[in-house]
Amino acid sequence: MSGNIQKEIASEGTTQEEIDEYYGTVSISEDQVTAGAYDTWEIEYTVGELGLDDGAKIKIATNQTSDWQRPQFEDPSADNYASVETSGDATVEGRFDRRYLTKKPWNDNVVIDVHDGYTEPGETITVTFGDTSEGSMGHQVQSFPETAFEFHFFVDMLGTGDFLLLDELDYQIVAGEPARLQAIAPSTVEPGEETEIVVRVLDYWYNTANDYDGTLSIKNGGEETLTFEADDPVEHIPVTFGEEGVHRVTIEDADRDWEATSNPIVVGGDKEYDIHWGDIHGQSGKTVGTGTIDEYFEFARDEALIDFASHAANDFQVTEDYWEDVQDGIKKFHEPGEFVTLLCNEWSTNTVNGGDNNVYYKNDDEPLLRSCGWQSADGFDKHKGTPKIEDMYAAYEGRDDVMIIPHQGGRPARLRDEDEVDYDLTPFIEITSFWGVFEWFAHEALDRGYECGFIAGSDDHTGRLGASRPTNHYEPDDTASLQAADFNITGGIMAASVDELTRDGLWEAMQSRRCYGTTGERTLLSVDLDGANMGEKISVDGDVTFDVTVNGTEPVKRIDLFDGSEKIESVNLTDSDEYLELTWSGARSKHRHKVQDADGGLTLDKGEIEDAVEFGFHNPEQGITSMTDTTIEWDSTISGNYQGVKLDLDAPEDTELSFRTPFLSDSWELGEIEDGMVVEAGELEQQLAFRYVGEATAKDVEVSFDLDADDGEDHAYYVRTVQEDGDMAWSSPVFVR
Repeated sequence: MSGNIQKEIASEGTTQEEIDEYYGTVSISEDQVTAGAYDTWEIEYTVGELGLDDGAKIKIATNQTSDWQRPQFEDPSADNYASVETSGDATVEGRFDRRYLTKKPWNDNVVIDVHDGYTEPGETITVTFGDTSEGSMGHQVQSFPETAFEFHFFVDMLGTGDFLLLDELDYQIVAGEPARLQAIAPSTVEPGEETEIVVRVLDYWYNTANDYDGTLSIKNGGEETLTFEADDPVEHIPVTFGEEGVHRVTIEDADRDWEATSNPIVVGGDKEYDIHWGDIHGQSGKTVGTGTIDEYFEFARDEALIDFASHAANDFQVTEDYWEDVQDGIKKFHEPGEFVTLLCNEWSTNTVNGGDNNVYYKNDDEPLLRSCGWQSADGFDKHKGTPKIEDMYAAYEGRDDVMIIPHQGGRPARLRDEDEVDYDLTPFIEITSFWGVFEWFAHEALDRGYECGFIAGSDDHTGRLGASRPTNHYEPDDTASLQAADFNITGGIMAASVDELTRDGLWEAMQSRRCYGTTGERTLLSVDLDGANMGEKISVDGDVTFDVTVNGTEPVKRIDLFDGSEKIESVNLTDSDEYLELTWSGARSKHRHKVQDADGGLTLDKGEIEDAVEFGFHNPEQGITSMTDTTIEWDSTISGNYQGVKLDLDAPEDTELSFRTPFLSDSWELGEIEDGMVVEAGELEQQLAFRYVGEATAKDVEVSFDLDADDGEDHAYYVRTVQEDGDMAWSSPVFVR
């Protein structure tokens, strides 16, 4: 029995014995399951003295953030089959219903109808999730760990629609078996300085594995330098670099044939700032996330290995007591030089009044300014707060210790007109999170005159801040799934160029826009326009060059140069043009439910597909599913991100290539396909792009673009880098006046 229910009972003067006697008791058969696995468990209700009338209902509610598969009650041979039975004579039937008379986030509901009879005291009703008796594999558990996954058990004994929360059951979800390695290193170190390479052992779903025992070989520059006996899924290995330059460390488990290479490490050199990585957008369990505040920050610091973090709970759910808990967490985990925290609330008004904007504070004892109290206040006081964006901006006008960052989450932010923008308060917009990629949002901001940089965050709801992964929520062509959050890609992270890892140092870097965002990889990116770094504003005299240096985590295949919303140049960094690359991208909507079904395939009417390589697929359950000499099939969903295949073809020019997805079906002769050809397929950058490419081989590249910026116009120059695996990074713009 949960503490909340015990408090409710105590406040009403009712004993637990009375509850058990009159209302009944509930139990769950499992106390631990494995993330992403198929399992079976029972929830059994023993009816109390009041019984259940004909027309009564039971409701079992779970958190909408979970990507546990939806129970189905129709096909006992199919996955995720759930059965309901009773020891009595009444008929009991189960169904799944999203948002059935339950407050957010407890929106995933199993509803059990009692009819054609009633139940006697002592009779039982049993729900078996993952009933395998007629061939089902079982029920697939959510793909990420959680200390206590809760089932809220409600009863409506008289069938009145008035449900009583009887109990809160839970089990622990643990990570799966080791499946791969990840190596994480600091991005900048000094020669001779001892630092650490952190090896993180991951399960199939990219969670930190449940356990690990193995021998690791650590190589730097191709030479084996250390053998390490590991007995934990997260190991810190001390290393020292003697020579200046860009280094990477390779970790190998030869017994399992696993290998991982770290992110690039810049050793020494003439650098003014150090690069540190963070994720300042996510929330924990008291709103629409999972886990406690302590678990949230511990994961970010100890498993994701980021250097700075924040907590951005939806403000309409935040009580004053919870705001104090958030402040306490920010203070508790802040350790200058090691791990920096920022206080934040997600100001979450309806889109018509401004949408979602994260408000960050330099100080950790700020009062809460809410948009409203829809889930934290009662009755007609729910509206009270600061619901309009102009009033929220006015409340912080002139302050240099507050930042407001618009983003595209559940309630898309509405950008203000140019003459209403307070650039000092809004130095960035968020260009990607695990809701999707929002380049269109960045372009809209620049077109409106915002002088803003670009950062990335995860908006993590799954207890994995700084290392969030896509969930399995989205079910194409199912309108019921649109009532859940669609977390489709890996969560982004941001880089900050700081002079010191302190709150002051981070704040100064952000206000100066010396930051950029990636789709989750620690790609190093620097730019120089006539001596100006990203985020700076300069004036130029004559022709200038825009110099770009990229140190990737995989080979870099393309760098695109933008002036505001217009792509003005693109450099192909592959070694030939022997392969045909198809890239599809775009989103279903700018609103909450952005994910576009892109399942499909391609066919040749003659010739042969000799090989195909996929890229940009973040969900391990997606990608190429089948291939023959003339066909490829894939599972795909997109939400502004880019996915595709690179084809090695042996086919004549009159071969017809047919491409089919729900948003685009068309065909072309190979001889008609030109390098860089783009087929537009929808309003929100839904498109298919063709390129002739080779292999990308270099992780460390330098590119210079020649610019004629002395034309009396304003410019915002930035680059997007694309790796061979599809991961991307976006610099913040340099503004030329």
